[in-house]
Amino acid sequence: MRYLMQNTQNFFEATTLNGAEIWRRLRDTTVVILATPNEWGIREQAILRKAAICASLVTEENAFTLLQFVTEAEASVHYALARPRGEWLKRNTVFAVMDCGGSTVDTTVYRCVSLDPLSLKEACPSECVQAGGIFVDRGVEKVLKRRLCGSPFDDLDIIRGMVNSFENDVKPRFDGMMDEHVLRFGSVRDSEPSLGINKGKIAVSAEDLRDVFNAVTNQIVSSCFRSLTEQKAKYVILVGGFAESPYVRRALSKALENFDITVVKLADHLKKAAAEGAVIGLIKQFVVARAVKATFGGCVRPLYDKKLHRERKHTVKVYPDGKQRVDGAFHPWVTKGTILRGTFAHKLAYHMAWEASSTSNGDLSSSLGDIKIEVFDWQEDGTPTWCKDEYGLVMKGMRLICTLNADLSALAGGLQIKSGPRGRKFYRVDYEVCVYFGGTQLRAKLQWREKGVLHEGPVTVMPYLH
Repeated sequence: MRYLMQNTQNFFEATTLNGAEIWRRLRDTTVVILATPNEWGIREQAILRKAAICASLVTEENAFTLLQFVTEAEASVHYALARPRGEWLKRNTVFAVMDCGGSTVDTTVYRCVSLDPLSLKEACPSECVQAGGIFVDRGVEKVLKRRLCGSPFDDLDIIRGMVNSFENDVKPRFDGMMDEHVLRFGSVRDSEPSLGINKGKIAVSAEDLRDVFNAVTNQIVSSCFRSLTEQKAKYVILVGGFAESPYVRRALSKALENFDITVVKLADHLKKAAAEGAVIGLIKQFVVARAVKATFGGCVRPLYDKKLHRERKHTVKVYPDGKQRVDGAFHPWVTKGTILRGTFAHKLAYHMAWEASSTSNGDLSSSLGDIKIEVFDWQEDGTPTWCKDEYGLVMKGMRLICTLNADLSALAGGLQIKSGPRGRKFYRVDYEVCVYFGGTQLRAKLQWREKGVLHEGPVTVMPYLH
């Protein structure tokens, strides 16, 4: 990252009038945008953020404002639609952007809300499948290994040389029309007619290559079939390096035609999509609503419900407020598939209680100084009842993604003793979890009031794009 930024600075200063002065003036407010795979979330972003700080792209103080993340799919749609769009895009048109990369293929479905200004919203959570260009390379490698097994050419380095020739010479131009293709390796002394090897060249049939390509393109179509058909998509824009393959474009076009879906071609070079689209996206912001990739919520201690919590009847406890409660329940804040606009904000009321007779002012102040709510996500369908088992361990399928923190110790001196059932005396503090959109990310923070004045805890970013 440091290398890239330094060379960007060198190029800018060398090619721009007064470049050095402009760079010095704007550097401290420069926004750095990183395009990431759709399936990356808060953990991967945290690693990249730390790397960006170490590389001096941003500082710890401004990392959350000057370092922004955008999915490759969203970057790609901005790149595609910033250019002349033709007549296919109209209001309410449903289309998908299929980003065919080296290792993954990401498909995101959009609905056009308006044309002037252009506004899009995600129609559903995006799909991601491990079926990029490298899987074609691996398929060709398997074909060669089977053919050369037990021969003098059954050598890892030799086969790697053949695969490299396929990647560089055949793969970009393969369209399935020729009967066979030649892969170069070794020297003119390398010949074995029985294996199709002649003077450092090995012939591979188009049929073998079609089988390899089809195995990958079939996976791609299967991964996005449900989203495309359920949302009644009419068009698919192909972007990414793997989409440059003539065979891939034709195979996907043919497969999608069966569902009355048309592949739209971009006139410009496809490999620019993610890099240029990330910058265009920051400026244009075509996407005004996005689909939540998982169900997000907190781990809470709700009132005991005989029907809902029957399986944990033996764990019920009477808490300081005198009410029966169970630990480890999942309280959903935002559910998977929900389409959120940039104006989205939602507040949820929470509280904590302490036994008045056994809690000193010091203990109360200490407890209030470290208020925490663990935030979990659930990527499957439906909403589970529990996020932790009765021993406090995270349930299978649940993922702890972050913790919201707040220091409410200033409230300790002003808390009034309250009375609960059967005359139980307790302290109670009320606060809210605020979930909202900030930029292009879902964020959360704790809010509370001190003597009528609203206070807020640190903002935590939550991943939501798939």
